[in-house]
Formats: sequence, C-alpha cells, structure tokens
Amino acid sequence: MQNTIVRIKEVELINIKNVEYGKIDFPNDPLSSNKLIRSEIIGIYGQNGSGKTAFVDAMWIIKHLISGKELPKNAGDYIFKNKETATIKLIYYLKNDLRKYQIFYEVEVGRADESRIKVIRENLAYKEFVDGDWKSKARIIDYHVENKEYVFKPIKNYRLLISNNADIQIELGVAKKMSEKNGTSFVFSSELEEVIKKNNAFKSYTDIILSLKHYSNLNLFIIKNNYSGMINMNVLIPFSFRLVYEEKMTQGDLAIGLLKPSVVSEEVYNVVVKIIDQMNIVLETIIPGLNIGIKNHGKQLREDGNEGVRIELISIRDDIKVPLKYESDGIKKIISILSTLIAMFNNPTVCMVVDELDAGIFEYLLGELLQIISESGKGQLIFTSHNLRPLEMLDTNSIIFTTTNPKNRYMRFTNVKSNNNLRNLYYRSINLGGQKEEIYKETSSFDISRAFRRAGRVTDEN
Repeated sequence: MQNTIVRIKEVELINIKNVEYGKIDFPNDPLSSNKLIRSEIIGIYGQNGSGKTAFVDAMWIIKHLISGKELPKNAGDYIFKNKETATIKLIYYLKNDLRKYQIFYEVEVGRADESRIKVIRENLAYKEFVDGDWKSKARIIDYHVENKEYVFKPIKNYRLLISNNADIQIELGVAKKMSEKNGTSFVFSSELEEVIKKNNAFKSYTDIILSLKHYSNLNLFIIKNNYSGMINMNVLIPFSFRLVYEEKMTQGDLAIGLLKPSVVSEEVYNVVVKIIDQMNIVLETIIPGLNIGIKNHGKQLREDGNEGVRIELISIRDDIKVPLKYESDGIKKIISILSTLIAMFNNPTVCMVVDELDAGIFEYLLGELLQIISESGKGQLIFTSHNLRPLEMLDTNSIIFTTTNPKNRYMRFTNVKSNNNLRNLYYRSINLGGQKEEIYKETSSFDISRAFRRAGRVTDEN
C-alpha cells in the first residue's frame, strides 16, 4: 500500500463529551485535481471546557476502532451526559495508483456498562472519482448489532462475500460475536479481514477496508494531553515515532524513564538510537546548539530474565552532557513529538492530532514551526492550543473556534478581510461578539474577586 494516500476531509461529532454536535473539515479537495498534495493544518481554539479535547478524544476512539483494537475500558466516559449513544462520522480521501475515492465511515457506540462502550452500528460507503466527477455514493458494509438474518447489509454485498459458502457464513457470525465481546469494530476486525481476503470478488471493497486499517495503524497519530502530564512529572518521556529503516516501517509510542537509567530490550534500544539520530538533524536547527543522546551503561538482565541494555537519555550542549531530565518541559515536549512531526512534514498520508501543542513551547518558535509546515510540509496536522501566535501565522481557513453552543461547537470566523489580524479579531469577538455563535461565556471580574475573598475566609475559619 506504499502508493496509497489517505487523508481526512471531514469529521462530525454527535454526543461526544460536551459536544452535542460539531463538524470540522479540511476545506481543500486534493484528489479531484492533479495538483501536488500539500500540508493541511487545523488549529482548534476556545476557552476551557468548550470541546477542543473532545475532538482529540473522538479521533482517539476512531484510531482504536479502525485499527481493529479493543476500545479502552473508560471510553464510555466520553458519551455526552444523559445520552446513551454517541456517533462519529468521517469522510476520507483515498487515492491509489488506479482510483480516487471519497470514503464515508460512520460509527455509533453505546454504553455497555458504567464505563465500557460497545459498537452498535457501522456504515462504510464510498464515492469514486470517474471522468472528472464524483459518482453516486454506494454502501460497502452497513452493520448493526441487532441484525439477525444477515450480519450486514446491503444484502447483495453480503451474498457476494459469502458466495453461498456455509463456512464463510459461520466465520462472519464468529466475527460479529467477537466484535460484540471485545468492544471492537466489526468492519475493521481481524476476523472480518481474514474472511474478505479470501474472496477475490470482494477485492475492490477489501482494498478500501485494508487501506483505512493500514492508515489508522501506521499513519494516524493521536497525542493526548497525558504526554504533557508525564513530562511535567519528570518521571518519563514518551516518544511518538514513525521510522522507515531496513526496508520496513515501524511506529508507535515508547516511554523512557528520566529519574534513573532504564533497562530496555536490544530491539527497543536500536529503535531509540534511530529516533535520536533522526531527531537531532532537526533539533539543532530548532534549538541551536542542542542535541540529545544515549548513555549506554552496558548489559543488564531485565525482569523477564532476558538480557537488555541499560540506557540514560542525555542532552548535549557544546560537548557538555547532562541528564535530559534537567531540560525544560518545553524542550522535552518538542523531543517527544519530533519524530512524528518529521514524518507528517514529509509524508502526505500522515495525520497528526495533538492536544495542547503549545504546552511549554516558546510562542515565537511555535508560530515559526507552523508556518514552515504550512508552506513546505505534506501531511495533515490538527492541534489544540491556547497560544494565539498561530492566529497571526496561519491562513484563516486553518483556524477553528469553539463556541458556547454545545449543538454547534465548531466554527470558522466569517467576514474576515485579508488585512485583518485574526488574533485581534478573536479578542474583539470575545468582547463585542459579531460572529454567528458566541465564542466565550462571559465572566465577571467583580464576581471572581468576591469569590476569592469568600474562599479565603473559609480557609481562615478552618
């Protein structure tokens, strides 16, 4: 699937956390023309508790589902209060050597118990780009957990897949049962994958399903705010990485200890060496004079009885080496995401979703990085931030603002002129309004001051 490009076009959230409804889209259409696919950036801005992290969490759920993985046990906490189900809808662009598609994926999840959720319904459909136009939408798999006679619809696709083979019917039944039991997607389950690979008549659909699964496994990165939490605690530094070496691609997350040397397997050690070699090329241009390295303390037995390598991460400035734990949180944040950032910059099918991208990063540097990615990058970047510097560096279409209306959580500003400073316009809209939706729930400085005094009296009484 090396020549396949997958990109997100649109995401809709229904009843996710504090978002009753919200839609975020990339406004470009890169596949209906022969233009070179370039980077696309979406920055999400708004006051605390207005739906920024809800979008990141929704994408985290999607990554689990389309990768064929079990949903985490606390995923039920992400359903809107007093609602039993939540829905996420996505539109993707998919391009391979022969064809161009729009892919439509919709999933509805519901509460299985107090915290766990289950997949209730999935719908996968597509449009193909032929002779300069998009054809009508056609369903591939419409699955509902309550389907009895047929595991999925449309019936013609179900019959195409089973080809009157009783064994395949049984395997589909098993795939459905395993999906219900494990809290996984049916459409992207490993059990269904084994079935569809056997049927050449289903091949065009199989290619679409496997392309999306490959994309979510290897090219979609969700960096939640717990990254910053680990860094702030100065106990671990998590590495989000994507590497291509020895003719294979590997990606994932690694957490290396900061308080004392860590004992890792030889395989992990080799990956960390590659990550650091890759990152140092960029790091010294972002933070002049800084490199990071590994101090190898030699072999040591691991808890599982196998031999490992005892390593310590260090920072290097002018040949002076100190443990990485003494660097600032901002530097550690940059280091933790830099490998994935490099991959996104260079690969049009990599999408990176980062919560609180600005945490600890100098605002001028943040603006410069985003401008460079916008002008010269290839992949997709979605981030949340409280730092307003990017509003002065990015195109208006790249900025989404959250609203105080849970039924319409996300919007772009309207009536923005080319000479407007979006940062100043944002402040003005907070104070004076003028947009289609309210973007800030007004606070009272008098009430805040009075509340502080009242709280202080409670403390004195105790």
